[in-house]
Amino acid sequence: MKIKLIAIFSILLILTGCGKKYTITPDELPVAQVNQKYYQEIHIEGGKVVDKDQPLNTNIREDLGITVQPANNLDGYNIIEVKGTPKYKGTFTIHIWAGFYGGGSNEINKTYNFTVK
Repeated sequence: MKIKLIAIFSILLILTGCGKKYTITPDELPVAQVNQKYYQEIHIEGGKVVDKDQPLNTNIREDLGITVQPANNLDGYNIIEVKGTPKYKGTFTIHIWAGFYGGGSNEINKTYNFTVK
């Protein structure tokens, strides 16, 4: 009887460890205004993001005045800041792909539209 309980408990423990949920917020970015400061954080939760590959791709040019980068070295790509003062109008994309340490093949793959009016 003890062996059956241990086996059932072990299987349940393994299955709950594999079912971790990873989230990215917000769902969409607020609209930015030309010549007005903009700041938005993107949070990836549920585990530590693997930051070896390039998880950020964007078509935002340097002359726009907006940067998209990790908030700090401690959080890595778990917190990404979109900040600056946009100089002109347009719609741009920010693509985030993130795998996780100990997350197996779990990943987050999200594309944001960043609009400046």
